Amino acid sequence: MPRHTFPAALAGLALALAAAAAQAAPVVKLPYAQAQAQALAGVAGKKTRIKYHHGEVMTAPVNTIYVIWYGSFPVTGAANDTRTVLDDFFAHIGGSAQYNVNSTYFDGSGAHIVNALRYDPVATVYDDAYSLGKAPRDSDIATIVKNTITQGHLPADDQAIYFVVTSPDATSRLLSGCAWHDGSKTLVAGHSIKYSSIPVYDGASLQGCSGSVQNFHESNSPNDNLLADNALDSFMHELSEAVSDPLPSSGWVTALGAENGDLCNFNYGSTYIAPNGTHASAHIGSRDYLVQAIWQNTGKGFCANTL
Repeated sequence: MPRHTFPAALAGLALALAAAAAQAAPVVKLPYAQAQAQALAGVAGKKTRIKYHHGEVMTAPVNTIYVIWYGSFPVTGAANDTRTVLDDFFAHIGGSAQYNVNSTYFDGSGAHIVNALRYDPVATVYDDAYSLGKAPRDSDIATIVKNTITQGHLPADDQAIYFVVTSPDATSRLLSGCAWHDGSKTLVAGHSIKYSSIPVYDGASLQGCSGSVQNFHESNSPNDNLLADNALDSFMHELSEAVSDPLPSSGWVTALGAENGDLCNFNYGSTYIAPNGTHASAHIGSRDYLVQAIWQNTGKGFCANTL
């Protein structure tokens, strides 16, 4: 579901989540304040249990990460360039102990999600230079994905997730929480297309969505790029939800609409201090990251950093 940020009315949040559970809708990652309200409302935590609702789960031997870089992502050669930091994470999350938590989810045949992802920074990406302008709305994300596929920039792939990563100068109208994911069997004829919005926020939205800021009161992050590290935290949230509940509320979800990322939103489990003095929760590839835990579907379930 969408990953949300700080300010939100508790009653309104509960109603929104109930509506999302009743019908397929984009699932949003809530900002910090809303996530805390969600927990108090019983949407996450001990009052709920994640269950399988007999829909699609992404159990292919390898699922592909497609990235649509929407806007401007200059690469200067610096180790903390936003695109470089994101590329490194996308390339190494598959096969990691962090992503392996998702292997505890399975479909109706008993087949489990496999700890394997394909990402190629050349072959599985498309650079979209503001095709819908510098102020796309959340409702435009599906159009961006559809156009990218139907215009031949990326293939139509049922065993994949299309992530629209939006540069900071194009996020002003992306207002549905920190990030979100959705799926459609009608967006591209004959295909089940899963997609996600990952805004690279700055300003107030960044402050509300960043675990470094909200949990640890830090103004920096493990890769000396608060914007990129926050986007990766949201990516981990949405990736995990997209493989376990690709067509929202038909896979693994609680009765109140919470998915495996929501149940651990802003929960970083065991952390350590990265070389630059900030908090981190995962060492993947050659980098440290602060990425949230994911709900492990073992026994009664719990938030886990690794498996």
